[in-house]
Amino acid sequence: MPNSPSVRTFIPNWPSIWKCYSDNLHLYQNALKPDIKEIDFNYSTGSLIMRFKLNLYEIKLFYASDRPQVFVGIHSPYVPDNPMIGGQAIYPGNRYEFIVELDKEEHRLPPPYQTSCRDNGPSEDAIPFTNPNSYEMCLEMCRSEFFNELFSCKGALTMFSAASDMCNFNFDGGKLNKISKPLSAIRRRRHSCIQNCKPECLKLHYKYKMSVRGANTALGDPADFDEITIFVKNTEVTVLRHVPLYGSGETFSYIGGLVGFWLGVSVFTFTDTIEKLYRKAVNWKMSFKMNNVQSAPTSVIHLD
Repeated sequence: MPNSPSVRTFIPNWPSIWKCYSDNLHLYQNALKPDIKEIDFNYSTGSLIMRFKLNLYEIKLFYASDRPQVFVGIHSPYVPDNPMIGGQAIYPGNRYEFIVELDKEEHRLPPPYQTSCRDNGPSEDAIPFTNPNSYEMCLEMCRSEFFNELFSCKGALTMFSAASDMCNFNFDGGKLNKISKPLSAIRRRRHSCIQNCKPECLKLHYKYKMSVRGANTALGDPADFDEITIFVKNTEVTVLRHVPLYGSGETFSYIGGLVGFWLGVSVFTFTDTIEKLYRKAVNWKMSFKMNNVQSAPTSVIHLD
């Protein structure tokens, strides 16, 4: 199990609310650092990073008629995720094995980076340690602030820290608050907030495969228990580096620099060639004069 504590969040799925437990989840900037684990890739099957068991029938349900259901999602610790949409469903009495394969690493700015890539904040007056850790989370917080000013609830979020923060439009009808600011001003603030969100400088692309096997009751595995193991397997990671867009002046300078370098080599080579030709021409001319002198007819001078 990871060393970092589990984070409990709530995901709306009207009319139900799903409770989610995440390990190594860091949607906001705070004093808690991400859990870093050294991985040994000498194993052909990959390195084990997580293993846990669960019993679906121990889950307490609000309605007795409901059936227990669990979803598992593998995602970035900085990006919110809805396992019911992008995750995998877990059913009782199975052993699930996830093998995560690293694919490519995308550098979106050339080094040295001009930003720490964590300088996202929905507003200038945000409370310390509440700024988002990702571009996606920043967008959600901007929309959530807009909902909060209109409906006094934090809508437009994927993962809520408290179920009471959700906007329950099915029961209250989504009534507007008595807002003191014009709606146009709130919209402008939302637009400014979104503009302040900065894309990540580094993005890791990965994929995973899932295999399912039945519980091994001969080894003592309960028939209604699930075991979930997650491995990370190394592959050849391709590093992609992106050159930022240039302005017209920068483009000219960039191309001019290349042309200057090419001309420098070419001019040097061309000058060297001219010098060789000049030397050959001088030598040929001198040789031609000498030949003319040697081949000239002897003149006899007669003295009268």
